[in-house]
Amino acid sequence: MKYELIIFDCDGVLVDSEGLSSEVFSEEISKLGWNISPAEVGKRFKGGKFADALAEIEANISQPLPTGFEPLLRRRTFEVFQERLQPIPGIKQTLETLSLPFCVASNGPRSKIELNLGITALLSHFEDRIFSAYELKIWKPDPAFYLTVAQSLGYAKEKCLVIEDSYAGLQSARQAGIDVWVYAAEEVSANILATEVPLFEDMAALPEMIARTKIS
Repeated sequence: MKYELIIFDCDGVLVDSEGLSSEVFSEEISKLGWNISPAEVGKRFKGGKFADALAEIEANISQPLPTGFEPLLRRRTFEVFQERLQPIPGIKQTLETLSLPFCVASNGPRSKIELNLGITALLSHFEDRIFSAYELKIWKPDPAFYLTVAQSLGYAKEKCLVIEDSYAGLQSARQAGIDVWVYAAEEVSANILATEVPLFEDMAALPEMIARTKIS
């Protein structure tokens, strides 16, 4: 088997949160005068740094964001997650059957990662193997993000496989020289397709796919 460590992104890979986040984002941004659809929110901000998204909102509304906008947005998102968040289909089976060590690495704060994994009953699978960009002080698409995760757990980059769903995450892994596969249960963006990275649609099939990989 080629790999020794599997690194999962969180949103859109472990938990089905992207659509819910985009809904809330769209609603709150529209209140500020920028009428943006959930689909466009996902296209612009998926997988990126939250601070960059806030800066783009300010640029489009031509004024500073209201005081408390970020905590309001996070609070509303958490409320929606608690009511509607689900695990990605097949991920529980995958985490229970994977024979390799794995971890989660996300651009989100640790509190969000733990909340999402707790709501979906996945948290026990990760324990102390949770990496947040807010703690690393490195955000995707910086290649140092995934390199730091691999090094923190003592694995060479050539022995790691990243599972992503966003272009920013894909860039971080590829530029670091780490293999990356994209979970693509829904339509993927043209920039992801242009990279010709491996795509897969069935999360439950991941352990078997990994087992079939050979050292090149």
